[in-house]
Amino acid sequence: MGTRASPRVMTGVQTPGARGKHTLSRMRLALWCAPVVLLVGALAPPFATAARHHDWAAALQFTTFAVVVPGLVVIGAPWRLLGLGRAAAALSEARRRHPERARSVAITGVTLVAVTAWRTPPAVDFLARQGWAVALEALTLVASGVGLWLECAPSPPLAPRSPRPMRIAMATLVMWAIWVLAYAMGMSHGDWYPAYQHLAGHGLSLIADQEIAAGLTWGVTGCCFIPLSIWNLVEWLRSDDDADEEMHRLLREERRRAT
Repeated sequence: MGTRASPRVMTGVQTPGARGKHTLSRMRLALWCAPVVLLVGALAPPFATAARHHDWAAALQFTTFAVVVPGLVVIGAPWRLLGLGRAAAALSEARRRHPERARSVAITGVTLVAVTAWRTPPAVDFLARQGWAVALEALTLVASGVGLWLECAPSPPLAPRSPRPMRIAMATLVMWAIWVLAYAMGMSHGDWYPAYQHLAGHGLSLIADQEIAAGLTWGVTGCCFIPLSIWNLVEWLRSDDDADEEMHRLLREERRRAT
């Protein structure tokens, strides 16, 4: 006599584990699609047109490129969907064997330079006058942002190479750099970005535009980096020993013995 099929198989009912995997797969697909949609929306009219005339729109465009899109890309971990699963796994193994914290520091430095440079008055005025330059801004900010997030958050199969305290420090440092720039602009009573023309009695005033831009920059950046830092802090405090740090220590000792 043949074996009877499971009732779950016969009725087509998924097990809880299968349903969970299916739900997780759909969530990752949504997280992978979301940054693409946001990136296209920020680069295309009417939002791109508004960013050339209003500081609040330019600030929202900047935070989308620098913080939101990179974070969603890393959390969504689209490497297997892009056919890069094996390459990502090999890179993850290399990162584990050779942590090289100097590279993490270098990536943080590059991100700091990028976010600072694109929010200086000359750069923002250049973007307002030359619409094509926004593509260059998006490229540099997204690339540096993805590099930073890969150092601070897991993106299976890629894993961060630095211990959790260092991840918290890197995320906090970039967040504060963006906040300081926004604070300087928001507290300024002069025309921080001369390229934006504000006519009395028409639309937002100069001060209102800059204050809204500062508020959006603080809010969006904080909503992305604060949960990341808290999550790393909780995971660090939850375990007495950082598993990643212990593995890095063992690898360093192994290399010393080999030498």
